[in-house]
Amino acid sequence: MKAMDRFGAFSGVAYVALANVGSALVGEGATGSGSPGQLILDEQQRIAQNPWANAAFAVLVLAQMAFIVFVGYLCSQLRHAGWLATTALVGGIAAIMANLTSMAIVIDVFVLRDDIPPELARALVGVDGAGHLVQLLTLGVFVLFASAAALQTRTLGRVLSWAGMAIGVTSIAVLAATGLPENEDYFLWPFLLVILWIAVISLRLGFVRNRERAPAAVVAAAG
Repeated sequence: MKAMDRFGAFSGVAYVALANVGSALVGEGATGSGSPGQLILDEQQRIAQNPWANAAFAVLVLAQMAFIVFVGYLCSQLRHAGWLATTALVGGIAAIMANLTSMAIVIDVFVLRDDIPPELARALVGVDGAGHLVQLLTLGVFVLFASAAALQTRTLGRVLSWAGMAIGVTSIAVLAATGLPENEDYFLWPFLLVILWIAVISLRLGFVRNRERAPAAVVAAAG
């Protein structure tokens, strides 16, 4: 396994670590009274006064870059699974687009915090929240089909592959079963399962020994 391959493999756990560090640097917002939109604008002012705000943004950008690298690396390792790997790649790309769109909305609200009314701020943040819900579908597709491809190519082992398929199905099922929810509380735990799966398989692939891995179809033919 080449050094660049290990870099791609560890990019998954890097994404998880950087996203958590960035969120920690931003900090938790204080609760207060007022309209929801005004509370959002007050939160943006708090972030602007945070000396770690620029560092937090830089870390979150690096987290998104790490996720892009991980999706590319993982799907390249699963390419022998055919359409399963392709579908996983499409799901990963859709999740990346959803993440970048969400980031763009957050940046827009932050930059225009002094110029937009509370009602518009609430609407923009609402779009961001809806995007988080839709991410369950894209991440569910990514994890489900990547795990199925890994099971076929024997890339991750049966336990991690079956666990990933269960997590992917759960993410999609939660989104479909809840209809149009009024908050994001239902979606936190499936998202955390996805994040945990990404971190575990990233470490699993990063610490794999140097060896040539033949596709399952080739192994079966040789047998």
